[in-house]
Amino acid sequence: MAQVPAPQPERHLSIAPRPGDAVRVALVAAFESLVEHSGELRRGSTDPEEIHDARVAARQFRSRAVALSSVLDVDAITTQLDDLRGFARTLGDVRDLDVLLEDLSAEADGVPDELRPSAALILAGFADERSAALEAVRRRIEGESYERLLHSLASIAMSPPLRRPEHDPDPAVVMTSAWKAVARRARAARAAPTDETLHALRIRTKRARYAAEALEPFVGKRAARFARAAGQLQDVLGRHQDAVVAIDKLSNVAERDPGLAFAAGWISRARERVRVDTRDAWPKAWRSLARKERRFW
Repeated sequence: MAQVPAPQPERHLSIAPRPGDAVRVALVAAFESLVEHSGELRRGSTDPEEIHDARVAARQFRSRAVALSSVLDVDAITTQLDDLRGFARTLGDVRDLDVLLEDLSAEADGVPDELRPSAALILAGFADERSAALEAVRRRIEGESYERLLHSLASIAMSPPLRRPEHDPDPAVVMTSAWKAVARRARAARAAPTDETLHALRIRTKRARYAAEALEPFVGKRAARFARAAGQLQDVLGRHQDAVVAIDKLSNVAERDPGLAFAAGWISRARERVRVDTRDAWPKAWRSLARKERRFW
């Protein structure tokens, strides 16, 4: 008996989502994550990972909306996106202290025995700051304005205000300005790798990564590969910025309380090593991101 050949897929069919559907999927995923993790905080969780995940979700919702502005009428939801940015900043105040406490706790373990009481006092002071920042998050979450924001975001995610006619976003339009901003900051950082220029590069790299992630449903793996490479550069620069912030905060501790100055200086010295190491490491991550084949637009 002759074998019947397996049917071949019809070449004219595409599994790519319609632009509006892709926007809905992207926004719904970010919204659901925001509800889940902010809900845990409302129920009393103090877990740093819940703070981190809620902040990421808030940023993802906003960044995906902005990156897909050729499909989504962003002007119609400016107020909600601004409110969401404010909420992300409130979460960021706690997240920054979580990172600081984690880093300094590790460094404090290595101080001489005679400095341990002072190191414990330094950490306790930052823990108090963290508690106050977390309380500010809870007040915001429990307020009526946050409830209204969630209802608005749910409506936007499920029924986004789309531009007509629907068409796929142009990767060149989305990515060209974002990439130029990254490259411009990278040139500035190579010429003068100050804390400020490296921080500016980190911010622009993060925005480019978010934009690439938003385009992944339309572009596929090439956008994902770019986003991963951008994430690697962002991680190095993030560790650098965390060290800079820690050194600055420890310096403030020493100025306010001379009795803690020696312990603060000891811990700060370890953070300075991280600052130097990441300053040396970022150009390699940048060269990987800047490879021509990374560009999918």
